[in-house]
Amino acid sequence: MTPDQALARLRSAPAGRLEPLLAQIDLERTVAAIVGNRVTGLFRRAQREALVELLCVERVAELSPRMRAKVVHALRELAPSAVISHGIRSCLLSLTGEPFRDMKYLLNSTGDRHDLEHVVFERLTPEDREAVLAHIAAEAVDSPVHDLRILCDIDDTVRAMLHETRFPRGSVYPGVVELLIELDEGHASQPSRPGDLTFVTARPEGPRGLIEQYTRNGLSGLGLPPHAVLGGSFLNLFTKQSIQARKLQNFVRERALFPECRFMFIGDSGQADPQVGVEMLRLGGVHGVAVLIHEVVPVEGAVRAELEAAGIRFFRGYDEAARIAHDLGLLDAASRDRVLLAVAADGAPMT
Repeated sequence: MTPDQALARLRSAPAGRLEPLLAQIDLERTVAAIVGNRVTGLFRRAQREALVELLCVERVAELSPRMRAKVVHALRELAPSAVISHGIRSCLLSLTGEPFRDMKYLLNSTGDRHDLEHVVFERLTPEDREAVLAHIAAEAVDSPVHDLRILCDIDDTVRAMLHETRFPRGSVYPGVVELLIELDEGHASQPSRPGDLTFVTARPEGPRGLIEQYTRNGLSGLGLPPHAVLGGSFLNLFTKQSIQARKLQNFVRERALFPECRFMFIGDSGQADPQVGVEMLRLGGVHGVAVLIHEVVPVEGAVRAELEAAGIRFFRGYDEAARIAHDLGLLDAASRDRVLLAVAADGAPMT
């Protein structure tokens, strides 16, 4: 099927039949066909713009939140442009209330780097980004929720990597997966809604997102809930200050995308996470409910006292983290006990 034929088929769909048609065809391949390769793609600008206009503007009202999210995700194949930006903006602004929130969460759990953060901050023009963020903020005021957004570091928090000496390098900490699952499901207004868990790391995205995808692949087999990954850049790898700055930038973006939600952060004491946590609580105000720091490097004396006074809570094992979360009202007793059993079943020493 040629690009013109594909467009004609979509355009000729009767009212109410566009979504069933999109569900039948391979939307990803259709977009890729209209994109073309580096040579023929130069001659298909009109088709690309027509596709975006058709799906994101002219007939977007016929599509469900799930299909709109699929359309926006499929557009990642198209080179950034004002037309693409306007189409994405139109799609995002076309919904309000619960349907809009559903689309946000669906975009945030795509399984690749083209999640909600990438769409809003990398694919939109400044003008369109400002409009989308204003819409998100207005929706948060009109439809507040109590979902708990869980932000979690990876190295020395999920896996033993840099500073850990108690466990083999690369091993997954006993109980961490179970804790993240219980936190994700236990205090969400819709426990099955995807996208409440976000991993925040200073690891760079890399060319075409290869390093970030490598990071995702390393998490994919752990049985975690659907999640997003916010990465860094090569410039963030050299000092604790640069790592801290990037993680805080990720947090600021997360808060801009989900201002209606509460949040917690789980990190480790090996680099800058305690200081990041203090700033998160300060910037998050009443929406910041907890910062839990895995103590892989001892934090003692006046430094520890100052961090604890700012709201930081330290733990040595995920059984202890589960008890802290229960004390804070983030887990019920049954959820806490499931994490404790997972730690015990792994044979790890209880803390």
